[in-house]
This record gives sequence, structure tokens and C-alpha cells, in this order.
Amino acid sequence: MADADDQNKYSFDSSALIHAWRRSYPPKHFPQFWGRIDGLIDEGRLFCSSEVVAELKKKDDELFAWCKTHPALSVEISEELQDHLTEIMGMYPRLVDTTKGRSTADPFVIALARMQDPEWVVVTEENPGRVNSPKIPDVCKAEDIRCMRLVELIQEEDWIFR
Repeated sequence: MADADDQNKYSFDSSALIHAWRRSYPPKHFPQFWGRIDGLIDEGRLFCSSEVVAELKKKDDELFAWCKTHPALSVEISEELQDHLTEIMGMYPRLVDTTKGRSTADPFVIALARMQDPEWVVVTEENPGRVNSPKIPDVCKAEDIRCMRLVELIQEEDWIFR
């Protein structure tokens, strides 16, 4: 196994966690998947901005409870993260829909990956948006940040479930 410093590190969006937990890989039916996710967290390779965890807290369900059992998952907002966030929001002000109060964690997801080394990857289940309403994949593409879906993470990590 390669050194964790040489492997991808992931900045997860809430959409990826929600999609996995509720739709594609519910823990009751896919315990191996969640074991592998736990492993990435334990290896220091999977993170969420504290804003993602705050979004999940609004639902206050089993997924949020799972997040609380993984304190290493959540990255607090630092001055450096705030600087990257400010730049992203300056360039992509429509990334957050302030009228609906949704997607408030999206720029934090991108900023977390942006402030790190190039092997950081954003994981989201969002689809690209429109010019006047960009989504995480659009901003990642414009900022030359790798962005993938959960199934691509599984392929990238070469996980095989039997």
C-alpha cells in the first residue's frame, strides 16, 4: 500500500454523503463500503469542511450521528481556508443560492481542496449547473481541481466488493 502522503485526499460534499447513506450504499446493506470510508478517514485521506457537517446536522439523523463518531472527518475553518473561500466567492458569487439558503457549504468543499496539494479531490453528487448558476463541478473545472462522484472514488481506490 502506498504512503498516505502519496495518495489522493478527498474533500466530501454533503451530497456525496447523503447519496451514499440514503440512496446508493445504505450502511445496513453495504457495510463494506462504509468500512472502506472509515478507513479513508482513519488514514487521514477523507475530510469534510465543518460547514458540511453543519448542513448534515440540520437533518439531525443517523448520518449526522455517524459523522459525530468520526471527529477526524471535520475540518474547522482556518484563516487559510477563509482566504480561499473569499477568493472562490469573489469569482463565483452565484455558487451559493442566498435566496434559498441552500448549498452554503459548497464553497467550503472547494476551498478545502483548493488550499491543499494537487492530489486533493472533491467528491460530490452534484450535476454541473448553468453559467449563471454554477455548481461544484463547474467551479472545480474552472479552478483545475479534480472532481468526481462516489462511483469514481470506488474505481479510483480500486475497491472491490464481494
